[in-house]
Amino acid sequence: MHAVVVLLPLTALAVIAVALRPAWRPAAAPVAALAALMVVVAFVARQSGSTLQARLSRLMANGATVAADHGRLGSLLPLFAAALFLAALLVRLVRSRPALNVVAVVVAVVVGLATVGWTVMVGDTGARAVWGSTISSTSK
Repeated sequence: MHAVVVLLPLTALAVIAVALRPAWRPAAAPVAALAALMVVVAFVARQSGSTLQARLSRLMANGATVAADHGRLGSLLPLFAAALFLAALLVRLVRSRPALNVVAVVVAVVVGLATVGWTVMVGDTGARAVWGSTISSTSK
């Protein structure tokens, strides 16, 4: 399920934007709901990816694990999605407490950027696992 590769970073950017722009804070509740949905999507992606990886690895003659780096990194993506949801929830909850807004903004930016970075790494290792040999054979 590759929806997480696109939707999770977009959700992270939305969380960051709502945290940074006080005028957009009324959108904090829908953004938090979207972040909650991304937790579910990330777990579904991890489960379907693990199942596919196990099935393809059984077909390998040498017993190698297919896309091992991608699987290892991808297995942690639901944790990043959960942290993003908590950051979005924090932004939503501190709307009525201006003294905590700075904390919420810092948390949202750090978690949001970490989520985007991790998602890019997961996607990159997946692309390399699928296309690496094809690309390397065309460079000669």
